[in-house]
Amino acid sequence: MLDGLTPREREVLGLMAEGRTNAAIARQLVVSDGAVEKHVSNIFMKLGLTQSSEDHRRVLAVLTYLNS
Repeated sequence: MLDGLTPREREVLGLMAEGRTNAAIARQLVVSDGAVEKHVSNIFMKLGLTQSSEDHRRVLAVLTYLNS
């Protein structure tokens, strides 16, 4: 299911799985906060995780990563 992600998106998702915030991911990858937000948005879209009041997309994305 992660096949559609770019290498950078997989890297961001891996850091999300380590519990990093967007700001911490940006510092580690030496990119802007906006770049990380764009990657996270792309990850959600590619994994089919739509915004919902009942689900936490970040957690669902990490679970997908850990189960792959």
